Formats: sequence, C-alpha cells, structure tokens
Amino acid sequence: MRLLVLVGLLGALLVQHSSAQKWEPEHMVLATTSTTFILLDWVTSADAIRRCGTEFTCTPSVEQNPLIGRSPSLGTLRTWCLVAVSGNLIVGTLLRRRWARTVWFAGVTAVEYAMVRHNVGAGFRISLNF
Repeated sequence: MRLLVLVGLLGALLVQHSSAQKWEPEHMVLATTSTTFILLDWVTSADAIRRCGTEFTCTPSVEQNPLIGRSPSLGTLRTWCLVAVSGNLIVGTLLRRRWARTVWFAGVTAVEYAMVRHNVGAGFRISLNF
C-alpha cells in the first residue's frame, strides 16, 4: 500500500513539474487511461498467479512479459507493475513534443488493453486482492 501511495505522489509531482511543458487535456486523459490499464493488467495477472494450479489448468502460470519471467511471484509482479506505472509517467513527462506524448500514451494504452482483454478472456478476474 505504501508503494501505491509513493507512485501516486510521484505521478502528482511529475504532472505539476510538467505543467510548464504544456500538457494538453488529451495527455491527461491518455496518461490516466494508460496507467489504469497498467493497474488492471497487474490485478488480472495477480489473479492468474493466485489461481493457476488450483481451479485452472495453467500450471505454472505463464506470463507474457519476458522481463518478469514465465512464472513470477506476486512480489515480482507488484514491483514490475509499479516500475511500469512510474516509467509510463516519467517517459510521458520527458517527451516534449505534443505528438510524441500522445503516441506514447496511446501506445501504452493499446498494449495494456490487449493484455487485460487477454487475461479477462482467459477467465481471470479483476480483483483488488493484491
């Protein structure tokens, strides 16, 4: 929970800092949407880790992201998702051109939407049990 608060504070600081870089309303919407989908990917992946081997026949759970391995622990998943949220906001803040920021956040949103759709389609739930 402390890490979530830290990520939230980091995001707030970045948005305040980047106000001088002229974030347009669509950037705020896309940043929020992409971050939301990263978090939804996190909770559906956590559900997969918890449920694989019990009621599903996916032993061991097979993660799609090669950076965190094929069968990550909940702690590893949590760490990488917090890195992803922070990285998403940091990269978006560092991009100075309007089109680049828009493409970045739209791309992250599209990739994360596909992952959440895949997870939900596989029967995993959006559960707030971290």
